[in-house]
Amino acid sequence: MNDSSLNQYEFGSYGIFSDGVNTCKTFNNEVNTNMDILSTCQTQLNNGSVFMGPACDSCVEGFSKASSKLTSCVTNFSAIGSYLVESSSTYKAGDDASTKLIALEGGKIVTSEHKSSNSGNANQDSIYNYLSKQGFNDAAICGILANIHHESGFDPHALGDGGTSYGICQWHKGRWDNLKSYCSEHGLDSTTVEGQLEFLMHELKDNYPSLYESFKNTPNTEQGAYDVAYQMTVKFERPANAEASGQNRGKTATSKFWPTYNT
Repeated sequence: MNDSSLNQYEFGSYGIFSDGVNTCKTFNNEVNTNMDILSTCQTQLNNGSVFMGPACDSCVEGFSKASSKLTSCVTNFSAIGSYLVESSSTYKAGDDASTKLIALEGGKIVTSEHKSSNSGNANQDSIYNYLSKQGFNDAAICGILANIHHESGFDPHALGDGGTSYGICQWHKGRWDNLKSYCSEHGLDSTTVEGQLEFLMHELKDNYPSLYESFKNTPNTEQGAYDVAYQMTVKFERPANAEASGQNRGKTATSKFWPTYNT
């Protein structure tokens, strides 16, 4: 696991434990592979082979990789152990953990809450629930919802700009191609809300990291909802008349979505 990233799971998925187990398996495979190399090296040493140098170098490199895997494994299980100790006094059998999120960040486990939406619009609810599970607060979600509302009305099949833009965020030309490529490479369906949300997160994290961080850290206030809607419009969606559109979408975030989700 790369401790510099935030790996987030719902409690029910036990994902963090799977990461630890997978790391152990990888470490074990590395050791077994390099034990074979060590045996070869030892045989060549016994035979006085002149070719023992490359084998020894390969062995050393392999054990170095295995050591790195072990360090990651220890970090993961240390975090898991700390979490279990801390949570034992907080949660008991029968508690509802369905709204809990668990994440490993910098070798430490952090938890947060997420809510569910039941607005009557299935796609809107899916988007809200997905973003909540990603750790966005209601203000940020309202700002993002306002943009998607104006772009597509939450329709993943929406076409715009004379058939050159597509999906909930109306990805245009090259970005539409990127949506299809990303989903194809990751086993996702680019025509669904789920696939498009995964691509949206990919774009924000990889192509707009400053914007992503500002969304994750926006104050959970009505002004925060306005600011996220405005910033997403002028920096991410970039429609014609972006300034005026941003102001309009900011108002939509505060008048339509903030009263619904700020409960």
